[in-house]
Amino acid sequence: MAGHPEIAGGTRLSRRAAGAVGWSVVRFGGDQVFGFVVFAALAHRLDPATFGVFIVGLAVAEVGKIVAQGGLVSSLYRAPEITPRLADTVFWGNLGMGVLVAIACFALRHPLANAMGSPAAAPVIAALGCVVPVSAAGASHMSRTLRAFGHRALAIRSFGAGLIGGTLALLSAQAGWGVWALVVQRFASEAVGTLVAWHAFRWRPGLHFSWTTLRAQWRLGVGVATSQLLLVALNRTQDMILGRATGPVGVGVYRTAWKSIEVVAQGVISPFATVAVPTLAKLRHDMPAFRRGYVEMVSASAMVAFPAIAGIGVLADALIPLLFGPQWGESVPVVRVLCLLAPPFALNFFADPALTVLGKAGIMVRLAGIQLALTLLFCLVAAPYGLVWFAVAYVMRAYVTLALQLALLQRATGVLAREVLGGIAPALGAALVMAIVVWGTGDTMPVEGDSRSLGALARIAFLVTQGGLVYVAVVLAFMGRSRRMQLAAFLRRLRLQRQPT
Repeated sequence: MAGHPEIAGGTRLSRRAAGAVGWSVVRFGGDQVFGFVVFAALAHRLDPATFGVFIVGLAVAEVGKIVAQGGLVSSLYRAPEITPRLADTVFWGNLGMGVLVAIACFALRHPLANAMGSPAAAPVIAALGCVVPVSAAGASHMSRTLRAFGHRALAIRSFGAGLIGGTLALLSAQAGWGVWALVVQRFASEAVGTLVAWHAFRWRPGLHFSWTTLRAQWRLGVGVATSQLLLVALNRTQDMILGRATGPVGVGVYRTAWKSIEVVAQGVISPFATVAVPTLAKLRHDMPAFRRGYVEMVSASAMVAFPAIAGIGVLADALIPLLFGPQWGESVPVVRVLCLLAPPFALNFFADPALTVLGKAGIMVRLAGIQLALTLLFCLVAAPYGLVWFAVAYVMRAYVTLALQLALLQRATGVLAREVLGGIAPALGAALVMAIVVWGTGDTMPVEGDSRSLGALARIAFLVTQGGLVYVAVVLAFMGRSRRMQLAAFLRRLRLQRQPT
């Protein structure tokens, strides 16, 4: 290896990326588990209308968070060297915008709530707006930690953040705070997350803020932020349309179904996508390695995500009442439709990181704009026909734009669409076979009584175990010997190595 430093460097990067994925799974998994436990516990205590109110407030806060950070933190990944001037400019720029967003949310809370079709959400908008500067204060530290593959430290401490936020939310719910329990969870998680980032990356901002540096980074930053805003708008446009068509109840039912799918996607795909940014950034000068790394990450994430999402869809009739309560039964058919989003989910998580590190922000904005326009068209047409057809329309839109995304990605990066689709094909085929087997078996196992009865729980456990065994057997058969060896090599690297902090 000494005679081939480029190979040695590539191997080290591959191992660091694999270890970072492992720790990211721990970090995102902890966050998602605590968040989902709290969400499920509150779902048993709150009605769909109350959840709808919170979702409206959260929509505004998410937009504000993107505006505050402005995509500037992406410059910390791309810069060959982070100078004090660049670091201070990004930090103070993020924090200043965060304060402005908080002020805007408070001042405009009533007009914003009315525009979203939920006047009762005004105080929630104001409260969640105050969380934005708290998050912005840790954004630079988080990005610089991730740049150095410091996922281990963040995983350990992020677990504590989820525990604290979840515990406070549950105590608030038990005290009868209703929707404010969700607000408490959001504030506590972001506050502890910022403290985690400060502790993981020991750096104090100075006074080297430079308008010249800010303007130099602004072009890429604005492009990334605009793309992120448009992608958030994809989801929140649905909330606005549903709020107008069905009121907060429809929003609450739809978002509960969405949460069931999102928690899996965030937990198993986000760790790979987070590692993709620093990994691909280091490979951007070696495009063959860049393309191989991209396909490998997409394939690995699909291998975990597809069976999990398919399982949620097949078992939705048993899982939704168990997790959220019988009042959420209307979410079951919506969940089954939304689970068809698995391939677009897996691929969407990686397209933006790849384009970001190559400085192709314009393509991201163009694609996100097309997605938003088609979402408006499809969902406006479907809204009068109910939640299920609304979900069908969104899924159809996702596949239409997925084809466009693959074409644009191939043109910008050279990552061939057929290689990407070939990379996810074994996981997709095995997940489909698994879903058919589990669905057929489940129909032969009717259970009398409550969703929490011993018989109902035993049925779920049996079907989950059966599905896992079927999936593993089929995916190994689909992959062939060479792909199985590649997967085995990747899994050997995917161990929790000690990462630099």
